[in-house]
Amino acid sequence: MLRRCGARARHCWVDPGGQIVGRDSVPNSHLRAARKALRSPSGSGRPMSRQELADACNAELASMYGRQGRRPRWAGLTEKAIGALERGEIRWPNEDYRWALCTVLQTDKRSLGLYIDRPDNAKNDELPEPTEPNSRHQHKGMTLAHPRPEIYEPESPQTSQSLDASGSPSQWRAGLRHAVLARDNGQVLLPLPELEAALQVGNLAYQGAQYSKLRQLPILINGAESLFAEQPKAVEMPRVARAASGVYLLASKLAAKLGDGELAWTTADRARCFGLIAADPARTAIAAYQTACALAKQPGRAAEAEKVAVTAAEAIAGHQLYRTPAYLSAYGALLLHAAVAAARQADTRSAWRHLRAAESAADELGRNGNELWTAFGPTNVRLHQISVAVALHDNKQALRLADQLDTAQLPLTLASRRAQAHLDLAVAHSATDSSAPQAMLHLLEYERLVPEAIKLNATAAGLITKLLRREHPSRTPGLRALADRAGVQDA
Repeated sequence: MLRRCGARARHCWVDPGGQIVGRDSVPNSHLRAARKALRSPSGSGRPMSRQELADACNAELASMYGRQGRRPRWAGLTEKAIGALERGEIRWPNEDYRWALCTVLQTDKRSLGLYIDRPDNAKNDELPEPTEPNSRHQHKGMTLAHPRPEIYEPESPQTSQSLDASGSPSQWRAGLRHAVLARDNGQVLLPLPELEAALQVGNLAYQGAQYSKLRQLPILINGAESLFAEQPKAVEMPRVARAASGVYLLASKLAAKLGDGELAWTTADRARCFGLIAADPARTAIAAYQTACALAKQPGRAAEAEKVAVTAAEAIAGHQLYRTPAYLSAYGALLLHAAVAAARQADTRSAWRHLRAAESAADELGRNGNELWTAFGPTNVRLHQISVAVALHDNKQALRLADQLDTAQLPLTLASRRAQAHLDLAVAHSATDSSAPQAMLHLLEYERLVPEAIKLNATAAGLITKLLRREHPSRTPGLRALADRAGVQDA
């Protein structure tokens, strides 16, 4: 038996499960894209299925009910229910289901396309679908039906503006540099909700170390610039600026991953400018974080990286919204970077001081979150404690800390963070020749978790080279095969 919603939702009803059911269904491409951006927990490498998403949500709900000591209000999500959500047949699941979906997919309701029914005067946090299914957009002189396949489906044919997913890191760097500095590919008109949805998919792909899914990043850069140049209504300006800032933050992350510190700095600065236009201090702080990351990629600039991170952390700590999850996460992430930068200068005292401050922020946050794509929380602090110990060449301390680490506490999306622990432990074990087999095992686990990262990570390449130079084939079988897969030349 359905009952009609209030006046605010003019075309929907509430079913017995407390969910809003739409009369005129519009497919929810946001939710579908977020699900497909996650890998299956089975280890098959395929996208997460609807059933697997339902199971993950139900597990989170069971954990929450257990902590709160209360009984479940609903029967639980099913594959059929996820399908109904993705088809747009259900637009506003009950409160518990909304929480579970946002927790598993590590984003918010607006980014997942969940809403009741957007009236004409809706606020920005009430996101409808980008357009009706029969609407059409102009793209480089061609008419394309929504949704734009090359934005949502990374397996689509390569365009003139995309990065070559099969190319070498140097080719990726050249392509991204051209997209950022030249921008001579003409105007790309992306509706703002479509840009936001594609940006969400891109961030999920980055955190999952699925870098081949970022090959359409030049289109997002061009789209963000074009959208901003159109001078939208004043009420939309902050939202457009936030999206543009997000695009350049993602570009900065990829540039840093590719080892191009100069380009990472340029894109971080653009992200900061758009963050200032949006009057969004938390986003501006994350731009400072990326600036520090860019400096850290350049020889001899660790001290500058630490200073940038600490200065930005102090600024965010003085903000009136400091104790909100987003601001706490930005503050904590900055301190974690400052700690690593201090460790690289052999400044043990400062490194652990920054870590203690970050740990206090994580305790106040109280969960392993992913606000502003920072992955900040108690478990990430522990991961950075290991990184700091390794940077300080205190390998025994790193191994002791690893015994207390449970990476299963991290959100499912954070494959890259989870894998970092194995890379750090591989470095720690490589300090002695007798531990080469353990180092090799951690490298193989790193590759298993993030197979696309092994070719891009300079630390992994250096470690493989080090092991090759003192190779004992009987103790490290498979090392040369790993070197081939990582693109490391025979030492």
